[in-house]
Amino acid sequence: MSIHVAPVLLSLCSALLLSACAATSGNYASQTQGAPNASAYLTLPDFAEQLGYMTSLETRVLALSADEPLAMGALGSALIERNPSSLTGHQALTTFYQHLDAAEALETHADAFEMHRQTVLASGDGSQEQPYRVTSRADAVLTLTQDGQAVVGGIYQSNGPTPLQLLLLYRENATSPVRSHYFDLSALASAVGADDTADTENPWETLRILADSNDSAARAAIGTYLAGQRRYESAVGWLEMASREPNLLAHTLLARIYWYQSGVIDKEPSGDSAPQASAEELVRKAIENHVKAIDLGSTESMYTLGRWLLEDTHTKPSSGSGDPRLSPENKQEQALALLQQAGGLGHAESYIYLASQYQRGSRLPKSDDLANRYFAKAADLRNPKAVISYARYIAGSDQRESQTRLMPLLRELADANDPEAMVVIGNLYAKGVEVRRSARKAVRWYKKAVDQVQASHHGNAAIVNEVAWTLAVTDQKGLQKPDYAQAIMDEMMRSNKQVQTHPEYLDTWAATYAANGNFPKAIELQKRALYFARTQERSDVIDILQTHLESFEAGANITDNIP
Repeated sequence: MSIHVAPVLLSLCSALLLSACAATSGNYASQTQGAPNASAYLTLPDFAEQLGYMTSLETRVLALSADEPLAMGALGSALIERNPSSLTGHQALTTFYQHLDAAEALETHADAFEMHRQTVLASGDGSQEQPYRVTSRADAVLTLTQDGQAVVGGIYQSNGPTPLQLLLLYRENATSPVRSHYFDLSALASAVGADDTADTENPWETLRILADSNDSAARAAIGTYLAGQRRYESAVGWLEMASREPNLLAHTLLARIYWYQSGVIDKEPSGDSAPQASAEELVRKAIENHVKAIDLGSTESMYTLGRWLLEDTHTKPSSGSGDPRLSPENKQEQALALLQQAGGLGHAESYIYLASQYQRGSRLPKSDDLANRYFAKAADLRNPKAVISYARYIAGSDQRESQTRLMPLLRELADANDPEAMVVIGNLYAKGVEVRRSARKAVRWYKKAVDQVQASHHGNAAIVNEVAWTLAVTDQKGLQKPDYAQAIMDEMMRSNKQVQTHPEYLDTWAATYAANGNFPKAIELQKRALYFARTQERSDVIDILQTHLESFEAGANITDNIP
Protein backbone atom coordinates (compact mmCIF):
# COMPACT_ATOMS: atom_id res chain seq x y z
CA MET A 1 0.00 0.00 0.00
CA SER A 2 1.13 3.54 -0.60
CA ILE A 3 1.63 4.24 3.09
CA HIS A 4 4.88 2.27 2.91
CA VAL A 5 6.48 4.90 0.67
CA ALA A 6 9.07 7.14 2.30
CA PRO A 7 7.93 10.40 0.61
CA VAL A 8 4.52 10.04 2.27
CA LEU A 9 6.25 9.87 5.62
CA LEU A 10 8.44 12.84 4.80
CA SER A 11 5.48 14.90 3.63
CA LEU A 12 4.11 14.80 7.17
CA CYS A 13 7.56 15.62 8.55
CA SER A 14 7.87 18.63 6.28
CA ALA A 15 4.46 19.85 7.40
CA LEU A 16 5.52 19.78 11.06
CA LEU A 17 9.27 20.23 10.64
CA LEU A 18 11.02 22.54 13.02
CA SER A 19 13.70 24.57 11.30
CA ALA A 20 16.99 24.58 13.21
CA CYS A 21 18.06 27.92 11.83
CA ALA A 22 15.01 30.13 11.61
CA ALA A 23 15.61 33.49 10.00
CA THR A 24 13.78 35.94 12.23
CA SER A 25 13.91 39.47 13.47
CA GLY A 26 13.13 41.28 16.69
CA ASN A 27 13.92 40.69 20.34
CA TYR A 28 11.14 38.64 21.87
CA ALA A 29 12.23 39.22 25.46
CA SER A 30 10.54 42.60 25.27
CA GLN A 31 7.27 41.22 23.88
CA THR A 32 5.48 40.48 27.13
CA GLN A 33 2.13 42.09 26.38
CA GLY A 34 0.54 38.63 26.49
CA ALA A 35 2.09 37.91 29.90
CA PRO A 36 2.01 40.91 32.27
CA ASN A 37 4.64 41.02 35.01
CA ALA A 38 6.65 38.38 33.13
CA SER A 39 9.51 40.77 32.27
CA ALA A 40 11.35 40.12 35.53
CA TYR A 41 10.94 36.38 35.06
CA LEU A 42 12.33 36.49 31.51
CA THR A 43 15.38 38.48 32.61
CA LEU A 44 16.43 36.23 35.50
CA PRO A 45 20.22 35.78 35.33
CA ASP A 46 19.86 31.97 35.42
CA PHE A 47 16.79 31.84 33.20
CA ALA A 48 17.71 28.63 31.36
CA GLU A 49 17.93 26.77 34.67
CA GLN A 50 14.75 28.41 35.95
CA LEU A 51 12.88 27.47 32.75
CA GLY A 52 13.57 23.79 33.27
CA TYR A 53 12.48 24.02 36.91
CA MET A 54 9.29 25.94 36.09
CA THR A 55 8.37 23.58 33.26
CA SER A 56 8.71 20.58 35.56
CA LEU A 57 6.45 22.25 38.13
CA GLU A 58 3.87 23.16 35.49
CA THR A 59 3.85 19.62 34.10
CA ARG A 60 3.09 18.32 37.60
CA VAL A 61 0.27 20.83 38.03
CA LEU A 62 -1.39 19.71 34.79
CA ALA A 63 -1.00 16.05 35.72
CA LEU A 64 -1.94 16.18 39.43
CA SER A 65 -4.36 19.06 40.04
CA ALA A 66 -7.51 16.93 39.95
CA ASP A 67 -6.14 14.11 42.11
CA GLU A 68 -3.82 15.90 44.57
CA PRO A 69 -5.26 19.35 45.38
CA LEU A 70 -3.15 19.72 48.52
CA ALA A 71 0.05 19.42 46.48
CA MET A 72 -1.07 22.44 44.46
CA GLY A 73 -0.27 24.88 47.25
CA ALA A 74 3.50 24.42 47.15
CA LEU A 75 3.58 24.07 43.35
CA GLY A 76 1.48 27.18 42.76
CA SER A 77 3.46 29.27 45.25
CA ALA A 78 6.76 28.30 43.63
CA LEU A 79 5.44 29.26 40.18
CA ILE A 80 3.97 32.60 41.29
CA GLU A 81 7.14 33.50 43.19
CA ARG A 82 9.16 33.46 39.96
CA ASN A 83 6.46 34.51 37.50
CA PRO A 84 3.53 36.44 39.04
CA SER A 85 1.60 36.22 35.76
CA SER A 86 1.74 32.42 35.58
CA LEU A 87 -1.73 31.13 34.74
CA THR A 88 -0.62 27.70 35.88
CA GLY A 89 0.48 29.05 39.25
CA HIS A 90 -2.79 30.87 39.87
CA GLN A 91 -4.78 27.83 38.71
CA ALA A 92 -2.84 25.61 41.13
CA LEU A 93 -3.52 27.96 44.03
CA THR A 94 -7.17 28.27 43.04
CA THR A 95 -7.48 24.49 43.23
CA PHE A 96 -5.60 24.45 46.55
CA TYR A 97 -7.74 27.10 48.27
CA GLN A 98 -10.93 25.68 46.84
CA HIS A 99 -10.09 22.38 48.54
CA LEU A 100 -9.44 24.24 51.81
CA ASP A 101 -12.66 26.23 51.40
CA ALA A 102 -10.69 29.48 51.85
CA ALA A 103 -13.05 31.83 50.01
CA GLU A 104 -10.97 35.04 50.06
CA ALA A 105 -7.74 33.44 48.86
CA LEU A 106 -9.70 31.42 46.31
CA GLU A 107 -11.28 34.57 44.87
CA THR A 108 -7.91 36.36 44.73
CA HIS A 109 -6.25 33.69 42.61
CA ALA A 110 -9.31 32.90 40.52
CA ASP A 111 -9.59 36.59 39.60
CA ALA A 112 -5.85 36.80 38.86
CA PHE A 113 -6.06 33.72 36.66
CA GLU A 114 -8.94 35.13 34.64
CA MET A 115 -7.29 38.56 34.32
CA HIS A 116 -4.08 37.06 32.94
CA ARG A 117 -6.03 34.68 30.70
CA GLN A 118 -8.02 37.55 29.19
CA THR A 119 -4.75 39.38 28.53
CA VAL A 120 -3.46 36.32 26.69
CA LEU A 121 -6.65 36.13 24.61
CA ALA A 122 -6.30 39.82 23.75
CA SER A 123 -2.73 39.31 22.48
CA GLY A 124 -3.80 37.57 19.25
CA ASP A 125 -6.53 35.47 17.70
CA GLY A 126 -4.92 32.03 17.91
CA SER A 127 -4.14 31.82 14.21
CA GLN A 128 -0.70 31.02 12.85
CA GLU A 129 -0.35 34.63 11.75
CA GLN A 130 -1.53 36.12 15.05
CA PRO A 131 -0.77 33.58 17.78
CA TYR A 132 -1.56 34.17 21.42
CA ARG A 133 1.50 35.13 23.49
CA VAL A 134 2.30 33.06 26.57
CA THR A 135 5.39 32.04 28.51
CA SER A 136 4.68 28.31 28.89
CA ARG A 137 2.91 25.41 27.25
CA ALA A 138 0.95 24.86 30.48
CA ASP A 139 -0.40 28.41 30.31
CA ALA A 140 -1.41 27.76 26.69
CA VAL A 141 -3.17 24.54 27.66
CA LEU A 142 -5.06 26.26 30.49
CA THR A 143 -6.08 29.10 28.19
CA LEU A 144 -7.97 26.53 26.12
CA THR A 145 -9.20 24.08 28.72
CA GLN A 146 -10.85 26.83 30.78
CA ASP A 147 -13.55 26.92 28.11
CA GLY A 148 -14.07 23.18 28.36
CA GLN A 149 -11.81 22.19 25.46
CA ALA A 150 -9.75 19.00 25.69
CA VAL A 151 -6.18 19.29 24.39
CA VAL A 152 -5.31 16.22 22.29
CA GLY A 153 -1.87 17.11 20.96
CA GLY A 154 0.82 19.70 20.55
CA ILE A 155 4.11 20.44 18.85
CA TYR A 156 6.55 23.34 18.69
CA GLN A 157 7.39 24.85 15.34
CA SER A 158 9.53 27.62 13.97
CA ASN A 159 7.44 29.83 11.74
CA GLY A 160 8.98 32.81 9.97
CA PRO A 161 8.98 35.74 12.38
CA THR A 162 8.01 33.44 15.26
CA PRO A 163 11.08 31.46 16.34
CA LEU A 164 9.17 29.33 18.84
CA GLN A 165 5.52 28.70 18.09
CA LEU A 166 3.31 26.12 19.78
CA LEU A 167 0.55 24.37 17.89
CA LEU A 168 -2.10 22.93 20.21
CA LEU A 169 -4.82 20.60 18.94
CA TYR A 170 -8.07 20.41 20.85
CA ARG A 171 -11.70 19.38 20.57
CA GLU A 172 -14.89 20.03 22.49
CA ASN A 173 -15.89 16.41 23.07
CA ALA A 174 -15.20 12.86 21.92
CA THR A 175 -17.29 13.24 18.76
CA SER A 176 -16.30 16.74 17.67
CA PRO A 177 -13.60 17.53 15.08
CA VAL A 178 -10.07 18.43 16.11
CA ARG A 179 -9.25 22.13 15.85
CA SER A 180 -6.08 24.10 16.43
CA HIS A 181 -4.72 27.24 18.04
CA TYR A 182 -1.24 28.72 17.88
CA PHE A 183 0.77 30.29 20.70
CA ASP A 184 3.92 32.38 20.55
CA LEU A 185 6.60 31.42 23.09
CA SER A 186 9.46 33.15 21.31
CA ALA A 187 10.21 35.20 24.42
CA LEU A 188 11.53 32.01 26.00
CA ALA A 189 13.99 31.36 23.17
CA SER A 190 15.20 34.94 23.37
CA ALA A 191 15.63 34.76 27.14
CA VAL A 192 17.50 31.43 26.97
CA GLY A 193 19.76 32.80 24.25
CA ALA A 194 20.53 35.90 26.28
CA ASP A 195 21.28 33.72 29.29
CA ASP A 196 24.04 31.73 27.59
CA THR A 197 25.07 34.36 25.00
CA ALA A 198 23.91 32.00 22.26
CA ASP A 199 21.77 32.87 19.24
CA THR A 200 18.71 34.50 20.80
CA GLU A 201 16.60 33.59 17.77
CA ASN A 202 17.44 29.87 17.62
CA PRO A 203 14.94 27.80 19.63
CA TRP A 204 16.88 24.56 19.87
CA GLU A 205 18.40 25.12 23.31
CA THR A 206 14.98 26.09 24.60
CA LEU A 207 13.47 22.95 23.09
CA ARG A 208 16.13 20.82 24.76
CA ILE A 209 15.33 22.35 28.15
CA LEU A 210 11.59 21.88 27.65
CA ALA A 211 11.98 18.30 26.44
CA ASP A 212 14.18 17.42 29.42
CA SER A 213 11.41 18.82 31.63
CA ASN A 214 8.74 16.45 30.28
CA ASP A 215 7.21 18.84 27.73
CA SER A 216 5.35 16.56 25.28
CA ALA A 217 5.21 19.18 22.52
CA ALA A 218 8.98 19.71 22.67
CA ARG A 219 9.62 15.98 22.46
CA ALA A 220 7.23 15.73 19.50
CA ALA A 221 9.10 18.56 17.75
CA ILE A 222 12.48 16.89 18.22
CA GLY A 223 11.10 13.53 17.10
CA THR A 224 9.56 15.11 14.01
CA TYR A 225 12.82 16.82 13.11
CA LEU A 226 14.75 13.54 13.46
CA ALA A 227 12.18 11.72 11.31
CA GLY A 228 12.69 14.36 8.64
CA GLN A 229 16.40 13.55 8.79
CA ARG A 230 15.56 9.82 8.39
CA ARG A 231 16.98 9.10 11.83
CA TYR A 232 14.03 6.92 12.60
CA GLU A 233 15.27 5.04 15.65
CA SER A 234 16.09 8.27 17.50
CA ALA A 235 12.83 9.80 16.29
CA VAL A 236 10.85 6.87 17.68
CA GLY A 237 12.42 7.32 21.11
CA TRP A 238 11.43 10.99 21.31
CA LEU A 239 7.96 10.41 19.87
CA GLU A 240 7.24 7.56 22.27
CA MET A 241 8.13 9.87 25.16
CA ALA A 242 5.90 12.56 23.66
CA SER A 243 3.02 10.07 23.44
CA ARG A 244 3.02 9.46 27.19
CA GLU A 245 0.62 12.39 27.28
CA PRO A 246 -2.33 12.55 24.85
CA ASN A 247 -0.63 13.69 21.64
CA LEU A 248 -2.20 12.53 18.41
CA LEU A 249 0.62 14.10 16.38
CA ALA A 250 3.16 11.83 18.08
CA HIS A 251 0.97 8.76 17.60
CA THR A 252 0.30 9.53 13.93
CA LEU A 253 3.95 10.02 13.09
CA LEU A 254 4.95 6.93 15.08
CA ALA A 255 2.42 4.94 13.06
CA ARG A 256 3.88 6.24 9.80
CA ILE A 257 7.43 5.44 10.85
CA TYR A 258 6.56 1.91 11.97
CA TRP A 259 4.61 1.27 8.79
CA TYR A 260 7.42 2.58 6.63
CA GLN A 261 9.95 0.43 8.50
CA SER A 262 7.76 -2.65 8.05
CA GLY A 263 8.00 -2.20 4.30
CA VAL A 264 11.79 -1.81 4.12
CA ILE A 265 12.94 -4.08 6.93
CA ASP A 266 14.20 -6.71 4.48
CA LYS A 267 15.45 -4.19 1.93
CA GLU A 268 17.67 -1.84 3.94
CA PRO A 269 20.68 -3.23 5.82
CA SER A 270 20.89 -2.45 9.51
CA GLY A 271 24.17 -1.61 11.21
CA ASP A 272 22.68 -2.54 14.58
CA SER A 273 23.52 -5.98 15.90
CA ALA A 274 20.49 -5.90 18.20
CA PRO A 275 17.53 -8.07 17.15
CA GLN A 276 15.20 -6.27 14.79
CA ALA A 277 11.44 -6.25 15.05
CA SER A 278 9.71 -8.30 12.39
CA ALA A 279 7.57 -6.69 9.70
CA GLU A 280 4.48 -8.08 11.45
CA GLU A 281 5.51 -6.54 14.76
CA LEU A 282 6.10 -3.19 13.11
CA VAL A 283 2.68 -3.30 11.43
CA ARG A 284 1.12 -4.12 14.79
CA LYS A 285 2.85 -1.09 16.36
CA ALA A 286 1.70 1.10 13.48
CA ILE A 287 -1.90 -0.03 13.94
CA GLU A 288 -1.75 0.49 17.70
CA ASN A 289 -0.58 4.06 17.25
CA HIS A 290 -3.17 4.79 14.58
CA VAL A 291 -5.87 3.48 16.93
CA LYS A 292 -4.59 5.71 19.75
CA ALA A 293 -4.56 8.68 17.39
CA ILE A 294 -8.11 7.84 16.30
CA ASP A 295 -9.24 7.80 19.92
CA LEU A 296 -7.88 11.35 20.15
CA GLY A 297 -9.79 12.40 17.03
CA SER A 298 -7.21 12.03 14.26
CA THR A 299 -9.07 11.95 10.95
CA GLU A 300 -5.79 11.27 9.16
CA SER A 301 -5.39 8.01 11.08
CA MET A 302 -9.04 7.11 10.42
CA TYR A 303 -8.40 7.65 6.71
CA THR A 304 -5.09 5.79 6.65
CA LEU A 305 -6.32 2.81 8.63
CA GLY A 306 -9.61 2.71 6.70
CA ARG A 307 -7.74 2.56 3.41
CA TRP A 308 -5.44 -0.14 4.71
CA LEU A 309 -8.37 -2.29 5.82
CA LEU A 310 -9.93 -1.94 2.39
CA GLU A 311 -6.78 -2.41 0.31
CA ASP A 312 -4.73 -4.95 2.26
CA THR A 313 -5.62 -8.49 1.27
CA HIS A 314 -3.00 -10.37 3.29
CA THR A 315 -2.42 -9.03 6.80
CA LYS A 316 -4.96 -9.68 9.48
CA PRO A 317 -5.77 -6.32 11.09
CA SER A 318 -6.05 -7.89 14.53
CA SER A 319 -2.43 -9.03 14.50
CA GLY A 320 -1.79 -8.30 18.15
CA SER A 321 -3.56 -4.92 18.06
CA GLY A 322 -6.00 -6.07 20.74
CA ASP A 323 -8.64 -3.65 19.46
CA PRO A 324 -12.08 -5.16 18.80
CA ARG A 325 -12.67 -2.61 16.04
CA LEU A 326 -9.98 -4.35 14.00
CA SER A 327 -11.13 -7.94 13.89
CA PRO A 328 -10.19 -10.09 10.88
CA GLU A 329 -13.87 -10.40 9.93
CA ASN A 330 -15.79 -7.77 7.99
CA LYS A 331 -12.76 -5.70 7.07
CA GLN A 332 -14.78 -3.84 4.46
CA GLU A 333 -17.43 -2.89 7.02
CA GLN A 334 -14.75 -1.63 9.43
CA ALA A 335 -13.05 0.33 6.65
CA LEU A 336 -16.31 2.02 5.67
CA ALA A 337 -17.00 2.94 9.29
CA LEU A 338 -13.59 4.61 9.68
CA LEU A 339 -13.76 6.46 6.36
CA GLN A 340 -17.31 7.66 7.01
CA GLN A 341 -16.31 8.76 10.52
CA ALA A 342 -13.39 10.76 9.13
CA GLY A 343 -15.57 12.34 6.45
CA GLY A 344 -18.19 13.25 9.04
CA LEU A 345 -15.48 15.08 10.98
CA GLY A 346 -14.56 17.17 7.93
CA HIS A 347 -11.92 15.00 6.21
CA ALA A 348 -12.88 15.53 2.57
CA GLU A 349 -10.22 13.11 1.27
CA SER A 350 -12.06 10.21 2.94
CA TYR A 351 -15.26 11.03 1.08
CA ILE A 352 -13.36 11.49 -2.19
CA TYR A 353 -11.70 8.11 -1.71
CA LEU A 354 -15.05 6.40 -1.07
CA ALA A 355 -16.56 8.11 -4.11
CA SER A 356 -13.71 7.02 -6.36
CA GLN A 357 -13.94 3.42 -5.14
CA TYR A 358 -17.68 3.26 -5.82
CA GLN A 359 -17.12 4.93 -9.19
CA ARG A 360 -14.48 2.40 -10.31
CA GLY A 361 -16.01 -0.63 -8.63
CA SER A 362 -12.63 -2.12 -7.79
CA ARG A 363 -12.58 -2.51 -4.00
CA LEU A 364 -16.22 -1.61 -3.43
CA PRO A 365 -19.26 -2.57 -5.52
CA LYS A 366 -19.69 -0.22 -8.45
CA SER A 367 -22.43 2.30 -7.68
CA ASP A 368 -22.91 5.57 -9.50
CA ASP A 369 -25.46 6.65 -6.92
CA LEU A 370 -23.06 6.16 -3.98
CA ALA A 371 -20.18 7.73 -5.90
CA ASN A 372 -22.35 10.77 -6.56
CA ARG A 373 -23.44 10.92 -2.92
CA TYR A 374 -19.90 10.82 -1.50
CA PHE A 375 -18.51 13.28 -4.06
CA ALA A 376 -21.32 15.66 -3.02
CA LYS A 377 -20.52 15.19 0.68
CA ALA A 378 -16.87 16.02 0.00
CA ALA A 379 -17.75 19.08 -2.08
CA ASP A 380 -20.09 20.35 0.65
CA LEU A 381 -17.02 20.58 2.91
CA ARG A 382 -15.78 23.30 0.51
CA ASN A 383 -12.55 21.46 -0.09
CA PRO A 384 -11.16 22.75 -3.44
CA LYS A 385 -9.97 19.31 -4.58
CA ALA A 386 -13.35 17.83 -3.69
CA VAL A 387 -15.33 20.51 -5.53
CA ILE A 388 -13.25 20.10 -8.69
CA SER A 389 -13.28 16.29 -8.49
CA TYR A 390 -17.05 16.35 -8.19
CA ALA A 391 -17.43 18.75 -11.10
CA ARG A 392 -15.29 16.54 -13.33
CA TYR A 393 -17.33 13.54 -12.24
CA ILE A 394 -20.62 15.27 -13.06
CA ALA A 395 -19.27 16.48 -16.41
CA GLY A 396 -18.27 12.91 -17.28
CA SER A 397 -21.84 11.87 -18.08
CA ASP A 398 -24.99 13.59 -19.26
CA GLN A 399 -26.95 11.24 -17.00
CA ARG A 400 -25.51 12.57 -13.74
CA GLU A 401 -27.07 15.34 -11.70
CA SER A 402 -25.33 17.18 -8.92
CA GLN A 403 -26.57 16.55 -5.40
CA THR A 404 -25.30 19.90 -4.16
CA ARG A 405 -25.08 23.50 -5.39
CA LEU A 406 -22.03 22.75 -7.52
CA MET A 407 -21.79 25.85 -9.69
CA PRO A 408 -21.75 28.32 -6.74
CA LEU A 409 -18.96 26.26 -5.17
CA LEU A 410 -16.97 26.35 -8.41
CA ARG A 411 -17.49 30.08 -8.77
CA GLU A 412 -16.16 30.60 -5.25
CA LEU A 413 -12.94 28.91 -6.33
CA ALA A 414 -12.83 30.80 -9.62
CA ASP A 415 -13.29 34.08 -7.76
CA ALA A 416 -10.25 33.05 -5.70
CA ASN A 417 -8.29 32.71 -8.99
CA ASP A 418 -8.27 28.91 -9.14
CA PRO A 419 -7.53 28.14 -12.82
CA GLU A 420 -8.66 24.50 -12.64
CA ALA A 421 -12.06 25.61 -11.38
CA MET A 422 -12.26 27.94 -14.39
CA VAL A 423 -11.48 25.06 -16.76
CA VAL A 424 -14.11 22.86 -15.15
CA ILE A 425 -16.71 25.63 -15.43
CA GLY A 426 -15.77 25.83 -19.10
CA ASN A 427 -16.31 22.09 -19.45
CA LEU A 428 -19.77 22.34 -17.90
CA TYR A 429 -20.77 25.11 -20.31
CA ALA A 430 -19.35 23.14 -23.23
CA LYS A 431 -21.43 20.09 -22.34
CA GLY A 432 -24.48 21.87 -21.02
CA VAL A 433 -24.25 20.13 -17.65
CA GLU A 434 -25.58 22.07 -14.62
CA VAL A 435 -25.86 25.14 -16.89
CA ARG A 436 -27.31 25.99 -20.30
CA ARG A 437 -24.91 24.92 -23.05
CA SER A 438 -22.80 27.78 -24.42
CA ALA A 439 -19.63 27.36 -26.45
CA ARG A 440 -18.98 31.09 -26.19
CA LYS A 441 -19.01 31.03 -22.37
CA ALA A 442 -16.96 27.85 -22.34
CA VAL A 443 -14.22 29.43 -24.44
CA ARG A 444 -14.29 32.54 -22.27
CA TRP A 445 -13.71 30.46 -19.13
CA TYR A 446 -10.94 28.46 -20.82
CA LYS A 447 -9.14 31.65 -21.80
CA LYS A 448 -9.61 33.09 -18.33
CA ALA A 449 -7.93 30.00 -16.88
CA VAL A 450 -4.97 30.33 -19.25
CA ASP A 451 -4.64 34.04 -18.49
CA GLN A 452 -4.52 33.20 -14.78
CA VAL A 453 -1.82 30.57 -15.34
CA GLN A 454 0.27 32.82 -17.56
CA ALA A 455 0.11 35.58 -14.96
CA SER A 456 1.35 33.21 -12.28
CA HIS A 457 5.03 33.05 -11.46
CA HIS A 458 4.98 29.26 -11.26
CA GLY A 459 2.33 28.61 -13.88
CA ASN A 460 0.37 25.41 -14.34
CA ALA A 461 1.35 23.51 -17.46
CA ALA A 462 -1.45 20.96 -17.04
CA ILE A 463 -4.08 23.70 -17.33
CA VAL A 464 -2.62 25.11 -20.54
CA ASN A 465 -2.25 21.60 -21.95
CA GLU A 466 -5.87 20.69 -21.15
CA VAL A 467 -7.27 23.86 -22.70
CA ALA A 468 -5.09 23.58 -25.79
CA TRP A 469 -6.04 19.93 -26.35
CA THR A 470 -9.74 20.68 -25.93
CA LEU A 471 -9.76 23.62 -28.33
CA ALA A 472 -7.57 21.82 -30.90
CA VAL A 473 -9.26 18.42 -31.14
CA THR A 474 -12.88 18.98 -30.06
CA ASP A 475 -15.55 17.99 -32.56
CA GLN A 476 -17.78 20.88 -31.44
CA LYS A 477 -17.43 23.61 -34.06
CA GLY A 478 -18.17 26.42 -31.62
CA LEU A 479 -15.27 25.30 -29.43
CA GLN A 480 -12.69 24.84 -32.18
CA LYS A 481 -9.97 27.48 -31.66
CA PRO A 482 -6.84 25.90 -33.21
CA ASP A 483 -4.98 29.20 -33.66
CA TYR A 484 -5.37 30.04 -29.97
CA ALA A 485 -4.50 26.47 -28.93
CA GLN A 486 -1.27 26.56 -30.92
CA ALA A 487 -0.36 30.01 -29.62
CA ILE A 488 -0.64 29.06 -25.94
CA MET A 489 1.29 25.81 -26.49
CA ASP A 490 4.02 27.67 -28.41
CA GLU A 491 4.37 30.10 -25.51
CA MET A 492 4.44 27.41 -22.83
CA MET A 493 6.83 25.06 -24.65
CA ARG A 494 9.16 27.95 -25.41
CA SER A 495 9.23 29.42 -21.91
CA ASN A 496 8.98 26.33 -19.68
CA LYS A 497 11.97 24.02 -20.00
CA GLN A 498 10.49 21.49 -17.58
CA VAL A 499 7.74 20.51 -20.03
CA GLN A 500 9.86 20.24 -23.17
CA THR A 501 10.52 16.53 -22.63
CA HIS A 502 7.00 15.66 -21.45
CA PRO A 503 5.44 13.24 -24.01
CA GLU A 504 1.82 14.26 -23.29
CA TYR A 505 2.56 17.96 -23.73
CA LEU A 506 4.50 17.34 -26.92
CA ASP A 507 1.55 15.29 -28.17
CA THR A 508 -0.80 18.22 -27.56
CA TRP A 509 1.63 20.62 -29.18
CA ALA A 510 1.76 18.41 -32.27
CA ALA A 511 -2.05 18.17 -32.33
CA THR A 512 -2.38 21.97 -32.40
CA TYR A 513 -0.15 22.17 -35.50
CA ALA A 514 -2.13 19.39 -37.16
CA ALA A 515 -5.37 21.23 -36.38
CA ASN A 516 -3.93 24.25 -38.21
CA GLY A 517 -2.91 22.13 -41.22
CA ASN A 518 0.86 22.19 -40.55
CA PHE A 519 1.45 18.44 -40.73
CA PRO A 520 5.24 18.51 -41.24
CA LYS A 521 5.64 20.36 -37.95
CA ALA A 522 3.10 18.07 -36.28
CA ILE A 523 5.04 15.00 -37.44
CA GLU A 524 8.33 16.48 -36.18
CA LEU A 525 6.88 17.18 -32.73
CA GLN A 526 5.10 13.83 -32.54
CA LYS A 527 8.33 11.97 -33.28
CA ARG A 528 9.94 13.95 -30.48
CA ALA A 529 7.11 12.92 -28.17
CA LEU A 530 7.66 9.25 -29.09
CA TYR A 531 11.41 9.57 -28.54
CA PHE A 532 11.00 10.87 -25.00
CA ALA A 533 8.25 8.35 -24.23
CA ARG A 534 10.56 5.48 -25.21
CA THR A 535 13.55 7.01 -23.42
CA GLN A 536 11.46 7.40 -20.27
CA GLU A 537 9.94 3.90 -20.71
CA ARG A 538 6.44 5.37 -20.80
CA SER A 539 4.72 2.24 -22.06
CA ASP A 540 1.38 3.73 -20.99
CA VAL A 541 1.43 6.34 -23.76
CA ILE A 542 3.58 4.92 -26.56
CA ASP A 543 0.72 3.22 -28.46
CA ILE A 544 -1.52 6.29 -28.51
CA LEU A 545 1.40 8.52 -29.53
CA GLN A 546 2.16 6.15 -32.40
CA THR A 547 -1.48 6.21 -33.50
CA HIS A 548 -1.45 10.01 -33.54
CA LEU A 549 1.77 10.03 -35.56
CA GLU A 550 0.22 7.76 -38.17
CA SER A 551 -2.75 10.11 -38.42
CA PHE A 552 -0.49 13.12 -38.98
CA GLU A 553 1.53 11.23 -41.60
CA ALA A 554 -1.76 10.47 -43.37
CA GLY A 555 -2.65 14.16 -43.33
CA ALA A 556 -5.42 13.82 -40.76
CA ASN A 557 -5.72 15.78 -37.57
CA ILE A 558 -7.04 14.41 -34.26
CA THR A 559 -10.70 14.85 -33.35
CA ASP A 560 -12.37 13.77 -30.15
CA ASN A 561 -15.71 14.13 -28.44
CA ILE A 562 -14.49 16.39 -25.63
CA PRO A 563 -14.78 17.86 -23.17
